[in-house]
Amino acid sequence: MSQIEQHEWQTGLCSFFSSGHCFMGCCCPCMLANRTHELLEDPDEKTPSGCGPVGCGWCLAEMAGGLGCIFGFLQRKKIREKHGIEGSTCGDLCVNWCCPCCSVIQQLNELEMRRDARQVNKAGYQQQAPMRQ
Repeated sequence: MSQIEQHEWQTGLCSFFSSGHCFMGCCCPCMLANRTHELLEDPDEKTPSGCGPVGCGWCLAEMAGGLGCIFGFLQRKKIREKHGIEGSTCGDLCVNWCCPCCSVIQQLNELEMRRDARQVNKAGYQQQAPMRQ
């Protein structure tokens, strides 16, 4: 995908099967949260790590009472503001409270799609080699 739709999420909240992150998002959302954090810090990162401070913070917050969704809420808000995606703080909070796994998958998908679209646009037009018979 090289065309990014402005002011909206590139995938729906329940479009998690298309990216291959479904299993990880359900079993270890903390790892996806850390990958999302790394892509927010360096949008061109090709292999963001699943292990790091945000992932550890998510795990600790979950153990302290199921509050890992706060990390997802803060990331979602930051992604929306950075990319001009329509929505509200209240909506971000509700999505992460009700569907934290779906939300963290959608957020990672968003940043990966935007990264990949930038890579395609940076490469520009590539002339094809002539056909041989």
